Amino acid sequence: MSPNAQVSSGRPRRRLKGKTADNRLETQVQPKIGSLVTQPCDVDAPVSVPATHLPLVHIGWVLAVDERHKQALQAYQQASELLHHYLEEQFPQFRWQMPFIQRGYFSPHGALEPLPLLEIGLHEKIYRAWDYALVVVPNELTPRARVFTLGVPSSALEVASLSSSRLIWGESFSEQLAALALHLLGHMWGLEHQAGGPMFPPEDCELLRLSQFPPDQREEIIDRLEEVADRRLEEKQHRWNWFSFHWQAFWADPQGIFIDTLGYKPWRLPFRMGRLTAAAAASVLVLLLGAEAWEIGVSFSVVSLLVGALGSIVIATLFIFFGQNLGEISREFGWREQLARTRLVLFNTLLGGMAALWLVLFLVAYLAVWLVPPGVPAGWLGLTLDAYLMVRHAAFIATLGVLAAALGGNLEDEDELKAEMFYDEET
Repeated sequence: MSPNAQVSSGRPRRRLKGKTADNRLETQVQPKIGSLVTQPCDVDAPVSVPATHLPLVHIGWVLAVDERHKQALQAYQQASELLHHYLEEQFPQFRWQMPFIQRGYFSPHGALEPLPLLEIGLHEKIYRAWDYALVVVPNELTPRARVFTLGVPSSALEVASLSSSRLIWGESFSEQLAALALHLLGHMWGLEHQAGGPMFPPEDCELLRLSQFPPDQREEIIDRLEEVADRRLEEKQHRWNWFSFHWQAFWADPQGIFIDTLGYKPWRLPFRMGRLTAAAAASVLVLLLGAEAWEIGVSFSVVSLLVGALGSIVIATLFIFFGQNLGEISREFGWREQLARTRLVLFNTLLGGMAALWLVLFLVAYLAVWLVPPGVPAGWLGLTLDAYLMVRHAAFIATLGVLAAALGGNLEDEDELKAEMFYDEET
C-alpha cells in the first residue's frame, strides 16, 4: 500500500444510541501509568452517561510464548496498559476492556509463522468473547513477501500477530509495542496508510510513538466500533438455523463486511494463486484450438452464457471455499456472530476473486480469438466470423476456465491459500 494513501470518510457520522454493554467476560487490566501526552478529541457521547452504560469493546492481549523473565513480562503488560489508557482517552464514547494473558504455546527463540499465531488469537477471541485479539511474541515473524515483518493484521479474523524482536529495548519499548499494536488495530478497523499519525508505515522502529488519529480516521473508527460493540446475535436469541443466522450476521454490519472484502483486493487473488491460474490458462488454450469447442461456444445464446458465467463463479467459489476448509476457522461449535462474519468476509473475497478471474479470462480469450486466422474457425463452423460470435465464444471459454481454475485451486497448499486470504498486509 502507498504510504500516502488517504482514507476518506463519505459516510455521515452517527451518534451513539445509548446501547448497553453485553454480558461478555470482563477481565480488566487496570492502567498503572500516567497520562499520555495526547489529548482527547471532541466526543459525541454526553459527559453525563455512566461508564457502565457505554458500549463495551474488548481487545485481548495474548503473549503466546513461554516467557519467564519478570522484566520482559512487565514490559509487555505495560504496553497493553499504555494502549488501554490511550484508547480510553481518545475514544471515551466506549468502555474499553483489555485483558492480558500468557499462553506458552511456543519457545521465545526462533522464527514463527504468523498464520498459527492468528489462529491461536482467533481461538482465544472466540472462547473469551473478545472483539479483537493481539498475539504478541518476541520471535521474528517469517515473512511471505518482505525481507522482514513486524506484524500481520487480519481484518477477516479480527486478529493481529505482532513481533517485538526488532523493537528497541529500553524505556520506550512498551510505547513502541503499543504503537505497533495500534497500527495493526487501525488496519483491522479498515484504515489505510497515511503520511502521519498511527497509520504511518512503521519502517523505522525508532519512530513508533502513540499519536492521535486524524479526524477523518477517528470518524471511521467510531463508526466501525459502534457496530462491533453492539450485542452479538447469539445473545439476542438462541434458536437459529444456518441460513437465518448468517443472513442476520451479514445485515448486522454489511458496510463493515464490504469494506473488509475490498481491503483484501480480491481482484488480485487469481494472480497470486499459481496452480489455479495455470489450470485456467491450460483450459483456455485447449478450448481456443478445438473445433468442437468453437461449435459449442457460438451455439449458446447470450442468456445461457450469462447464466453459465454466474453459475461457474458461484460453483468455483463454493468448491474452493469448502475444498480448502476455509470455513473451518475455529473449534467452537454453536452460533457465533464473529465466526459467521469471518466466513462471510472470506467467502465474499473468494467470490470477488473468481469474478475477477472470469473477467480476465474473457478478455484474454477475446484477444486470442482475434489472433486465430479467421479462415480456420470459419472452416470449422461454416460461418463468417464476426465480433458477436467472438464475444460469445470468449464468454464460453471464460466460463469453463473458471471451473477448471476451481480444480486447480484445490491443489494449492492450504496454508498458503489461508495466508493469502487472511493477511491484510505484512507490516
